[in-house]
Amino acid sequence: MKSTNLIISSFALAMLCAGMTASASVVAMDYIGPEGNNSGGVYTYPYNFTLNSSPGTYQLMCDDFTHMINPGDSWNATALNASSLDSSNVLGLEFPSAGVTGYLEACYLFVEEVSAFNASNSDPEGLYNWATWDLLTGSDVSAAHLSPADEIQVQSYLSAAEAAGSSLTPSQFANVDIYTPLDMSSGGPQEFFGYGTGTPAPEPSTLALLGIGAVGLLARRTAARGTAGSSAHT
Repeated sequence: MKSTNLIISSFALAMLCAGMTASASVVAMDYIGPEGNNSGGVYTYPYNFTLNSSPGTYQLMCDDFTHMINPGDSWNATALNASSLDSSNVLGLEFPSAGVTGYLEACYLFVEEVSAFNASNSDPEGLYNWATWDLLTGSDVSAAHLSPADEIQVQSYLSAAEAAGSSLTPSQFANVDIYTPLDMSSGGPQEFFGYGTGTPAPEPSTLALLGIGAVGLLARRTAARGTAGSSAHT
């Protein structure tokens, strides 16, 4: 009985680890440079990248105002599909205090930024990007850099994201990836949002059902072997 419990416990631990790693992958990020949107003396969305040395350019949005990168910089990052966001894996992101709700609101702002850019760049100063910086850093970084009119707009974007926050769900953002650098030191690169290489992970409920079924099957096989070999073991 003890050996059966040990096997089941080990298997359950393996399933838990598999569930955690299934939702994210490591991506090689090569920074090409900014597209050219500029406001408050800094570049805003989009930032152009190649990912995993694949052909084509990925346009990502930076969510960290405090770090700096330069064209030609390269680093590795964990790509977490936003549909997999939960209270556990959000702790591994750059701003864990924002929680799942904060990151979903940031996803909302990213989608709005992309939509504005694609609509004849109707947000050339990247104010949705500024709203994301304010949201995740937990401070009004935009106030010191933008004009009063732009700051009012940023705050209106933030208010819209917060109003939507209570009804946002991870599944709404299955096409959004969060790229968190492996190096999150003060000298490391930023975290980014983008439509990129990630694939939505199996729902946690699916992983749980698979784990329960596998554990049950293993327990039955182990119990059967223990019965068959009871005469040989004391």
